[in-house]
Amino acid sequence: MTITADLPVSQKKIIKAESQMQKTGIAFPIFLGVLVSFVLLISVAGSHAFLVSIQQEVDSLQLKIVEESGNSQELRIEVAELKNTNRILFAAEGRLNMLAPATRKQLQQISELPPPSGNPFRRSS
Repeated sequence: MTITADLPVSQKKIIKAESQMQKTGIAFPIFLGVLVSFVLLISVAGSHAFLVSIQQEVDSLQLKIVEESGNSQELRIEVAELKNTNRILFAAEGRLNMLAPATRKQLQQISELPPPSGNPFRRSS
């Protein structure tokens, strides 16, 4: 059962405005909270996407480092093989037809000769 009372029109408007104000007074903080939560969730999702992309770049760089260190090790082994003196001598004799120099007799220094007089490197004018 409802009781109705006839109020003047101006009082009805005041009551209606007060009840509407109470509804909007609660609704605005709720709306603001939902909006702030939405913005925070979007920013968190964006930061996670950024972190994932950076992590992928780091992973690809680490993979390149591992590959290049393997290449570097292979090149070091190749340099060691190419530096081998026996291989160099074999290549020089075989492909390049180079022969080892003949052994030569070392001349003894003659100490009996006097040094030249004056400056032997001076130009004569």
